[in-house]
Amino acid sequence: MMKVWRTRDGDDGRAGGAFQFERLTVRVTRWRVVLAGVAVGAYALGLIAMAPSEIVVARSSNGERQAVGTVWAGERALPGGFGAGWTLMPFASILHLSAAERITLRGPETEASTQVLVRPGRVLIRDLEGTMSMRMLNAVAPGLPFACSPVMRLEVESLALKGAPAGAGRILSGPGECAATGGAATPMAALTGTVSAEEGASNVVFTRAGGTEPVLRARVQADGTLTASVEPGGVGLLPGIGAPMSIDTTL
Repeated sequence: MMKVWRTRDGDDGRAGGAFQFERLTVRVTRWRVVLAGVAVGAYALGLIAMAPSEIVVARSSNGERQAVGTVWAGERALPGGFGAGWTLMPFASILHLSAAERITLRGPETEASTQVLVRPGRVLIRDLEGTMSMRMLNAVAPGLPFACSPVMRLEVESLALKGAPAGAGRILSGPGECAATGGAATPMAALTGTVSAEEGASNVVFTRAGGTEPVLRARVQADGTLTASVEPGGVGLLPGIGAPMSIDTTL
């Protein structure tokens, strides 16, 4: 219930501007509560979306900004002239019941984009298309003991990084060179990668172009555990790796 002041109507307009205190009753219904909640939620989301990108990407240890833009749309700079941008997708988020955003990658010989869907226990990459230099791997993981120059063509329809396995598409890598840190460069053959969902995991398997023997393999389980391995056929493909090996990590 709300109270308001109203001008009192006197006989023949002789009230002289006097006021009377009246009660105004506002009926509270379920739909009005829902609409009010939606309005408040939209306002809060608007404030968050227009907040500076530093909320997503913190400043470096020396206080320098590592990203520009807002939470809604921004970009983070990466070493080597690379960058990763993001744009929130509200309608896709509602459609897929997940937080959806468009991710773009740019840099030397790199121009790609993808849609990422995130919800508790689930991370799914969709429609990953474009080109990417393998040097971007060093920008993301600077601790790698080697750097490679081939450019990859990405044609991935889906790839689950967490949750129910999903995978479809391919990754084509042209020929190039690889060099160990401080070492000489050696030729690297063109590769063909197949993305699939098999044996309870999302898989990416690389073979030499025109061949069938696996040389590199990446396996992502439902809990986000990643197993990356160099197969027997891939020995000598990467500098410093003279025997089959595998590494386990968590995404």
